[in-house]
Amino acid sequence: MSFSEQPAPQPNALPEQPSAISTPVPEGAQPATVAAAAPFEIVSRGVLWSLGAIPLGMISAALIWRLGFIASISSFVVAGAAMWLYTKGAGTVPRRGIVPLVGVIIVGVALSFLAIVASDIVQAYGTPEGKELGYPSVWSMLGNNLFSPQVLGSYGKDLAMFLVFAALGLFGTFRQLAGARRG
Repeated sequence: MSFSEQPAPQPNALPEQPSAISTPVPEGAQPATVAAAAPFEIVSRGVLWSLGAIPLGMISAALIWRLGFIASISSFVVAGAAMWLYTKGAGTVPRRGIVPLVGVIIVGVALSFLAIVASDIVQAYGTPEGKELGYPSVWSMLGNNLFSPQVLGSYGKDLAMFLVFAALGLFGTFRQLAGARRG
């Protein structure tokens, strides 16, 4: 071959590079795939985030109660919001954090129930009959009556409904969790 028969180099051309390095796969075999690593669950952050469901449940329970509806439906709000917030905070659905999440939901439902009792006490303080009871402030009336067995006993049916809806909310949360684990 003479010097004049070789192609002239192109000024802006790059040398040919292999596009990918591959390992030969035997005929009939499937190439190996790398499994994606499962996201790491940050339990403490998930629990911290799920605590935001508690004031949301308390506010929704008091508002629904003041509107004259059954406030126990707020138990669904607590369970769903706690699950959603936990998942956002922890980075994945709860596995190791299921017990603390259930604890947050139970505390949220209990405090939501107490929120409706407190809203009734505050409303009663504003009436003439409430003023005649002799409490110097709404806070003293609230402090003396919020955990009173007589006051809480008058909410027996409502407490039972809160517990039923809390159980249904937990069941829905666990069903959603089971579906997320399968998917």
